[in-house]
Amino acid sequence: RCASYNLEEVYAAVKNGLNDIGFRIRKGSAVLVKPNILALYTPDQCATTHPAVVDAVCRLLSENNCRITIGESSAYYQGGGTREAFITSGIAAVAEKYSAALLPFEATKLRKIETGKALNPFHISEAAFSFDLIVNMPKMKVHRLARYTGAVKNNYGFIPGGTKQLYHKLFQHRRDYKEYWGIPIADVYEAVNPGLNIMDAVYGLDKDGPAANGTPKQTGIILLSGSGAALDVIACRLMGFEPEWVPAVREVLNRKLTDPSTIRITGDLPLIPYIKLPDEAPSTGLLKKAGDYMFDQFIVEPRVDKARCSRCGICMNDCPVSAIREGPEGYPEFNYSECIYCYCCSEYCPHSAIYLHGGIVNHIIRGVRCILKI
Repeated sequence: RCASYNLEEVYAAVKNGLNDIGFRIRKGSAVLVKPNILALYTPDQCATTHPAVVDAVCRLLSENNCRITIGESSAYYQGGGTREAFITSGIAAVAEKYSAALLPFEATKLRKIETGKALNPFHISEAAFSFDLIVNMPKMKVHRLARYTGAVKNNYGFIPGGTKQLYHKLFQHRRDYKEYWGIPIADVYEAVNPGLNIMDAVYGLDKDGPAANGTPKQTGIILLSGSGAALDVIACRLMGFEPEWVPAVREVLNRKLTDPSTIRITGDLPLIPYIKLPDEAPSTGLLKKAGDYMFDQFIVEPRVDKARCSRCGICMNDCPVSAIREGPEGYPEFNYSECIYCYCCSEYCPHSAIYLHGGIVNHIIRGVRCILKI
């Protein structure tokens, strides 16, 4: 139980929770903390992991002389991208407090994964494989597509930049898209396999989600588990959802990544009902074409500023899918049919010569989201 975001109360709840599940932090280890930072939201909007919970985890890690990195890739590109989202979420201040490194996954190398059932192959940040421990820190939220988003779904953030939207597009033509989408989510979770999962459910997001147009709901809980799949089963029950109703949770159960009959719960499990969002009928015809067009506008294109470019070739050499080639004058040229829109080239460039360009509709969407704070 944790009734508020008071730093001492949260710290005590996390510390006691780790003791309850018998988890011991290895002293001096390199730890990646992975919160949910969906976009440029503030803590009071309850769409991102609250900085007080990240603070408690970093404090415990610091007490064990761990080397801390906080990593994420935001879901929607807005000015400043993931780096700016670290600031607005309040998590950048936590990183400074504990001398933790901030790592946008767009700034990392990518690894090609070929073990997925639906996504095969797919690319995720090499950071998922570069630390002694990953602490997965989701936010309890309802989700218009995934129905519920928690520990399993939070690992989708290891996919950088607009690649997240690109993978969505692979399956949007399916009539069973909502049900099927749990399989790609489980593919990513199984590849990452975080060693510790700590969910911020002090305040969850109800009625709509995962963006900040939902309604904050005081839930008064922090959930901890060595298994993200087990945590999601229990979180669903707490919210009044059947775990099998959530496609991603159903899929990890099908893969036997947890067995509900053997999950041991320490402490009481309250029932704090959240709203089950109704499933909408798949759009067809012109309505579907319009929806697909609007979805495409969330993806922005990398472009070259020749005035800044030194023609060093770093972006060409480091592109994970070799979608950048040398043009006639030595400047990089993009093959957008091969590009996965990870935005890594923009981070790799030492001269800030690659910028991200969105069309008019993209700027309108970003403006509306900024005005409405969603």
